[in-house]
Amino acid sequence: MPNFRCLINDPKSHARRGELQLAHGTIQTPVFMPVGTYGAVRGLSASDLESTGASMMLSNTFHMVSRPGIDVIESVGGLHRFNNWSRPILTDSGGFQVFSLAKKRKLSDEGVSFKDPFDGREINFTPENVVDFQERWGSDVMMVLDECPPADAASQDILKAVDRTTAWARRAKEAHQKKGLALFPIVQGACDLEMRKKSLEDILAIEESADPWQGVAIGGLSVGESKSDFVRTLYELRALLPTDRPRYLMGVGTPRDLVFGVACGIDMFDCVIPSRNARHGIIMTSEGRLNLMNHQFKEDSRPLDEASDCPVSAQYSRAFVRHLFQIGETLGPRIATIHNVRYFVGLMAKIRSHLEQGDFLDFAWDFLHDPRTQYLGKEAGFQDYPLEYEGSRLRKLST
Repeated sequence: MPNFRCLINDPKSHARRGELQLAHGTIQTPVFMPVGTYGAVRGLSASDLESTGASMMLSNTFHMVSRPGIDVIESVGGLHRFNNWSRPILTDSGGFQVFSLAKKRKLSDEGVSFKDPFDGREINFTPENVVDFQERWGSDVMMVLDECPPADAASQDILKAVDRTTAWARRAKEAHQKKGLALFPIVQGACDLEMRKKSLEDILAIEESADPWQGVAIGGLSVGESKSDFVRTLYELRALLPTDRPRYLMGVGTPRDLVFGVACGIDMFDCVIPSRNARHGIIMTSEGRLNLMNHQFKEDSRPLDEASDCPVSAQYSRAFVRHLFQIGETLGPRIATIHNVRYFVGLMAKIRSHLEQGDFLDFAWDFLHDPRTQYLGKEAGFQDYPLEYEGSRLRKLST
């Protein structure tokens, strides 16, 4: 059975250091999961991904049902055999596609049907068959089917999505057969705290003492809301989440998102940023965010990041990797992806270390103030990050 242990509760924030035992291994939390939508982080082999220190990855059920198909993965012995990744895998349910493919799907209380983006055939998802697909693949952590409302949805539409997500979670739990594989429900509610509270309470009311949810996920953030709304919503949720299981913030985020998320008690994160940006020559370094396509790096003989512990980052110069991008050589994106994934995985290792040392809040303060950690200009809202201790404001981050 999946098992979570909290090893350290940070006395100055809601951050915690934990350990999550899953079917394919034990992971240390907080953890960042690189995204391999179709079973692989684009351009990387399983050994490449292992070299970054990643202990867990994410794949997407919707996309893998489309290609290669349910039966193909099952016929070769499950997802781990299929992609040669021996460590834990979390599979998303396809709920985000309910949001992102709104114009190409039909939604009802029964489930959702999509037009396959490749051949136009109809793909039907129900709470039951989504769990069945993931169980047949042997996913370590399975997500329930959910409805993610847009950030600007009207109140009645948010309520409808929350109630439907709860109903689907109940059906998914009833369909859950392989108890050695974890099943997480998803809290929705957009940026409405009352809707978030209702969603969390309704979902937790489904479980039984003998068959609890093995974790809880927060969905529907970083889907178009303002940065200030993102910060406020996550901050207000921090004290409401159950303490006896891992908390997963879906699809988030930038380096600063991760640090603040940990301060709010989040244990698990995933995001496409490191791999997607790497394919465009954008890397995160100790000096900040660098676009290797810029002319200034044409003759830059320095390694990608002199402070990185990633062998690839020290082995290749900025000028050389830029050259690879310029000529369309696939080695360029591969090097950049390994580097970026290592940056994110390494950041989580630093966070765990500071939690163990007892100085996480000081680290978070410095990190969120450091202009080199700013991912995009829109992150200016992070100067309003509040960190609390025992219900009273300890520090308000401000420049």
